[in-house]
Amino acid sequence: MSTVLIKQGLLIGDNNQEFQDILIRDEIIVKIAPEIEPEESTKIIDAHGKWIFPGAIDPHTHMGVPIKSGYSADTFASGTRSALHGGVTTILDFSVLESGQSLSDSLNARIELAGESLCDVGIHVNITCFEPEILAEIPELIAKGFYSFKVFTTYAEADMMLTYEQIESVAEIISQHKGVLMVHSEDNDVITKASAPFAHGHKTEPRLHGLSRPAEAELVAVSRLGEISSRTGCTIYIVHLNTTAGLAKAAEYPLLKVETCPHYLLLSDKMYERTDGQMYVSSPPLRSEADCEALWQGLQNGQIHTIGSDHCPFCQNDKPRDTPFQDIPNGMGGVETLFPILLAQFMERQLDLELFVRLTSRNPAKIFGLDHIKGNLKPGFHADLLIVDPWSISTTWEAQLDTILDWNAYSEFPALFPEIVIRRGEIVVENGSLKSPSSGTLLKSK
Repeated sequence: MSTVLIKQGLLIGDNNQEFQDILIRDEIIVKIAPEIEPEESTKIIDAHGKWIFPGAIDPHTHMGVPIKSGYSADTFASGTRSALHGGVTTILDFSVLESGQSLSDSLNARIELAGESLCDVGIHVNITCFEPEILAEIPELIAKGFYSFKVFTTYAEADMMLTYEQIESVAEIISQHKGVLMVHSEDNDVITKASAPFAHGHKTEPRLHGLSRPAEAELVAVSRLGEISSRTGCTIYIVHLNTTAGLAKAAEYPLLKVETCPHYLLLSDKMYERTDGQMYVSSPPLRSEADCEALWQGLQNGQIHTIGSDHCPFCQNDKPRDTPFQDIPNGMGGVETLFPILLAQFMERQLDLELFVRLTSRNPAKIFGLDHIKGNLKPGFHADLLIVDPWSISTTWEAQLDTILDWNAYSEFPALFPEIVIRRGEIVVENGSLKSPSSGTLLKSK
């Protein structure tokens, strides 16, 4: 049995922020109090003057998934190593449904790959075809603790899209069994029409990616999904929402939960004009600076519920500059910088750090059924926590990343990395450097 006692850190995430001691025994927080006497053989961490956060939960990652003609650059091993260094102690990734596969088989294949994860990991179940056998599996998987499912309103060319009528059928089943439906929300008809002028030729300008997937696509899809949520009673989680109009529309429907991402908060479509503009191609595309500011306002007024990285990274060789824009792999990295970049932004903008904790820990745990063990600093919860020196904000942090990637989107922003990261009671980062952590564990919803 191992015990760790953290002395006199400022607990962030409680409305009554106070300096407290935290006693950890094995994987669990067992006591929080103003003063706790150390037990014999207890490791003591002096946190005077430091802030203590719950470990971040990234609800949206893609480790080693097929994209276009290749795969996203991180494996579960490399990607979760980076995640821990940045303060993400839990990731939620996705199954990949191959042709002819059952949902259970696709889930089991992904769980096997996730066995090398250093974070704790949960798996959302992708539904990219509409067959009676597929639908029949949904209740069984929910009963086993896998209750979040993802569908797409576009990518017909990749055989991943479901129609709105099919999505409504899926939503009815998920609602009956109290699951969550996640949706990539860009209307395929809008995209097809907008893409028509660029269908022929080999145009390479990254800005055309945005023109071919206009903001209207999100608005139309969110409107249809809001109506489906109202008819079925299904909680629908809109992944990576990024437009002013889409945000306003989502707020009209109480059963819609909204996620956005750091790149949509901090990066605008002006990035496509850079010499490395192809590296910023993701789906949905980057939007205007006005959209970025609308999302910041949405965070503050409660219209946005979580922030996920949508971590789907590529190295520079994966995105050659002269690639036709339709062939550029869609995706950017961000799991390692999710917590440090956003924390520095919240501090710079003088925003409520309790809100920050809700967005990065508490809300994702609640939405995805992990709030009995994750997302909070409370006795009985997993000892997932971060110790941060609030005076150590850096603008020269890029060389300190623990990553296999050779490019990141946020090097021009300040960041505040955790000094110490504890995952289920194990100190995995100390003095800002990753140790040799044990494997993460597979998570199931309560």
